[in-house]
Amino acid sequence: MRHHTDRPQPDPARLKATLDELLRIDSPTGDTAAMEAAMRERLQDFPLQVTTTARGNVLAASGPNPKRAIAAHLDTLGAMVQSIWPNGRLELTPLGTWSARFAEGARVTIKTRKGPIRGTILTQLSSGHAYNDAVDEQPVGWSQLTLRPDIPTTSRADTEAAGFQPGDIVCVDPQPEFTDSGYLCSRFLDNKAGIACTLEMLSLMHEHRLTPDIPFVLAYTNAEEVGLGAGTALPRGLDELISVDIAPVADNQNSRENTVSLGYKDSLGPHNRDLLGQLEHLAERHHIPHVRDVFRHYHSDCSSTLNAGYDVRTALIGFGTDSTHGYERTHIDSLLGITRLLLAYTLSPEHND
Repeated sequence: MRHHTDRPQPDPARLKATLDELLRIDSPTGDTAAMEAAMRERLQDFPLQVTTTARGNVLAASGPNPKRAIAAHLDTLGAMVQSIWPNGRLELTPLGTWSARFAEGARVTIKTRKGPIRGTILTQLSSGHAYNDAVDEQPVGWSQLTLRPDIPTTSRADTEAAGFQPGDIVCVDPQPEFTDSGYLCSRFLDNKAGIACTLEMLSLMHEHRLTPDIPFVLAYTNAEEVGLGAGTALPRGLDELISVDIAPVADNQNSRENTVSLGYKDSLGPHNRDLLGQLEHLAERHHIPHVRDVFRHYHSDCSSTLNAGYDVRTALIGFGTDSTHGYERTHIDSLLGITRLLLAYTLSPEHND
């Protein structure tokens, strides 16, 4: 590969196609093997050293002794069977932190010992004709939900005979829809969209024969939604870590759906101002729309890495997303900006270029 001074532009159609493919691979925390395999296959297209940790995290290094890391988690939210009720329906426990409000009515696939079986997550009182106003008067919470499996069952014995048991993974349908106006709507944009951006960056580097001055490693982690993430995955000796993740759009946040967000603080504390300053400089230099934001109820791969005792400078960049950990929506412009900023950072020298 050779150095290239002009920055190539990401391909929106390819980026959306990649995202669509990733969204259709179920990968709730605790059941990420299919996604890990898909990532290993995709990474074979690039001149990277790809390894897998004992826990299944996928690492892709541009060279030996990397000093920079970019983390994007491949696990998503989901659920698990807690128990089987006497009426044959299933009690659930969430995988990751998400409101039961967004689980109500979801179509799902339950991975049983006899194979996948479809079903629906419902409130315990789900028929307006039978319960009238009581349907709306139920509290919101996982204890109020039940999973109706698509099998003939009226008892625990029937459901057990069909192959269900506690510990079965429940994969929620992502329901992706991409609009002509550029909006990308789906469950689990967190963090399939972040992964898609890293893959588009790699495609641009490969096509244009761009090589970094400083070796880097991409870390695709598989337990970020439960607080582990990159803290169980990264090699030692790193100087910098950038986490690519979702950025919540709300009335009390500065993030927007069509820009890149630079996260200056999350639940753990502030990120490294020098590294964030470098990213802000790169965004300005390359005319990438961006905003600063502070996230109060938020953990990332940076958090798990610092909690694991790594001496590393951290920064968080996010794609602005409405209804995070619900039915999410971002805009292609945000993902294009993320990709461009990742490329600029990866190709930059140790100090601002």
